[in-house]
Amino acid sequence: MESNIKGLVAAGHEMASELKAECGAVDMRSVAKLISDLATQLEVQLVRANALAAENAGLKTFKTAVYQQMGVGCDAPEFSITVGLSNLRRFADTLHAIEREFFTKELPDEEHEGETFNECPLSWGMSVEQYVSEFRKCLAEVRAQGLEMFAQKCNSKSEQSFASDIRDNWKLLGEHATDFAAELRKGGNQ
Repeated sequence: MESNIKGLVAAGHEMASELKAECGAVDMRSVAKLISDLATQLEVQLVRANALAAENAGLKTFKTAVYQQMGVGCDAPEFSITVGLSNLRRFADTLHAIEREFFTKELPDEEHEGETFNECPLSWGMSVEQYVSEFRKCLAEVRAQGLEMFAQKCNSKSEQSFASDIRDNWKLLGEHATDFAAELRKGGNQ
């Protein structure tokens, strides 16, 4: 296509030179064909230019939407968007890793006996408020599990103690830890 356009340009310049040199020596049929070919190529280029303009308008609309989602104005340099997207991806990956490591539980699969599946009570489809509320519940469960581990340690120490007052203190401490774990699960002391 480019060579065809270049050929038309060269032929146009050549015929223009001939017209200037000898006004009557130019074949009018050749001039008419050249003009027709130039018009056709211009029409093709116009269609291409219009398609590129439409594509460019769509890209500008997309770019504006991305900038708005990132919370920056359209005058911000493009690298700020790529850096922002990179940071967003890193944040999402980090949060997903935390969810997977600390809040995902292996549960029995009801459809396939003997098999399990992983489930996380946190869902990114939730509103921010719902997510924070569920996250708070999950953290309370983690804290409660820590207290239960402490209560088990207290009970173990109680069983190992020789003096009755020390044994009773360890046992009482374990009971308080178990009670506090239950309170945390109910949503208390947050």
